[in-house]
Amino acid sequence: MSAYYPLLMTCASLVVCLWAEIFHLRDIRWEKSQFLSKSFLGFMAFNLLPYSLLAAEVLFSQLITDRNTYSHIFNGCYAALLLIVVVFFLIYGVEVFFKVRGGFVYDYGNLSSTQNVNASQLHQSRFGLLSQAIMLIVIVGFLTSETLGDFWKKKVPVYSRNWHDIVFRLVEVGVALWFPCCLWNSMAPEQLWILNPKKLLSRQIEPVASSSQGTAKATEEGQAALLKKDCWICYDPDKTEPLIQPCKCTGDVSSVHHECLRRWLVESCSKSDDVLLKCKVCDAPYEVKRTSKLDWEKGFTVQHWAKTVILVTLMCITGASAWVIIQLYVDPIVRVLTAGFAVIIGYVCVKLLGENTFTAYQRAKVSSINIVTSELDVTEKLNTICQDVTCN
Repeated sequence: MSAYYPLLMTCASLVVCLWAEIFHLRDIRWEKSQFLSKSFLGFMAFNLLPYSLLAAEVLFSQLITDRNTYSHIFNGCYAALLLIVVVFFLIYGVEVFFKVRGGFVYDYGNLSSTQNVNASQLHQSRFGLLSQAIMLIVIVGFLTSETLGDFWKKKVPVYSRNWHDIVFRLVEVGVALWFPCCLWNSMAPEQLWILNPKKLLSRQIEPVASSSQGTAKATEEGQAALLKKDCWICYDPDKTEPLIQPCKCTGDVSSVHHECLRRWLVESCSKSDDVLLKCKVCDAPYEVKRTSKLDWEKGFTVQHWAKTVILVTLMCITGASAWVIIQLYVDPIVRVLTAGFAVIIGYVCVKLLGENTFTAYQRAKVSSINIVTSELDVTEKLNTICQDVTCN
């Protein structure tokens, strides 16, 4: 049976429809459970074709015992439908991840092609896009060769035909593995790992440039005023560390110790996929000075290494147990179920291992930054105070 190909086309067409809506539409609410709005009917209509072919193939298998008499026709149909999916996959993938344009760009304001683009996320997305496109094209070629097998298989040695089948199956496995590798959180499109256009235009925090003497003087005056306030995180009046004012907040939440804020940001990045270096109250980005060296000790903690050891041990035990069961039992059903459960457990462990390592890297990166007082905000507030005094 060829149930693999309808499932493959469903997954690929789902991604294509999502990219199409992101490219053509604006102000998409991705946090909704049903993220396909305009293209949902088209998605359902297209997927009727491969599943209708699958139902027809099942019917033919009950009526005709010789599968070779009809398998060529169905392989050709699957190849044609998959080629259509690949074409649209490349069209929207190139527009979104190579040209970086579409409706989602305007949701972030007027952005140029080079500004505010996350280069690392962009390169990962392009690699994921090209890898899947190449493998899909290879599958289309293999299906076409199977359709025309009567013309060439008898002319090719058995050794070459065996290699043809082995490579064919390996590529099919690679295409199936691509979806969990690039779309971990496929049930929540706003949290897609690599191929998520929303992450391409995340605001990049630039290093703070050196200020003039006048601005530095205003900053010192503002720091003197901050000494009279308490840190909104620890509220420890006995702490000798100077306070900073990193955002536009006023009142009790305007002042904070540098180490308290950095520790709070490190803990926040441990609970979230995205590291947002901005205030959650006023939504103003923090001005940071990045260092060239990451603080690996604070990133890779004892808890991180404990999780890593547990996950690696579980993967090894699962693989060894599956191998022993497959060696002891000859029943193919037992072997298939054992291998299937082992692969699923391996998927989950690799996913958790990747997330754990990524979180540790984010902790190390955030731990190495220096957050400074927003000098423009301090100057503006001092000017406002002077104006109020003059008016009074």
